Amino acid sequence: MNPSSRKGNNPELWDKFLNDLDERLQFGLLEPLRRVNTYHFEGTALLIIEPGTQQDFDYLSKPHVSQQLQLLVSGSTKIDKIEIKKVSTE
Repeated sequence: MNPSSRKGNNPELWDKFLNDLDERLQFGLLEPLRRVNTYHFEGTALLIIEPGTQQDFDYLSKPHVSQQLQLLVSGSTKIDKIEIKKVSTE
């Protein structure tokens, strides 16, 4: 089990998504997603991701990266939309 699997509400679906990224050789996305602080699936409508670092947030928030991430999430998990939250400073 991935360490990041324990940081959200659906570890099976999260692991499936990370495994799909690994199989598609999407290492640029895979590593920041393995380091997330939290993730939360809201049914099939939304995936909320809080990256582990400000650098990961900056990378995942780039328009072309978030568009690619949206396509991969949709194909892997059937989630309609993603949201990248700012890194909490707590």
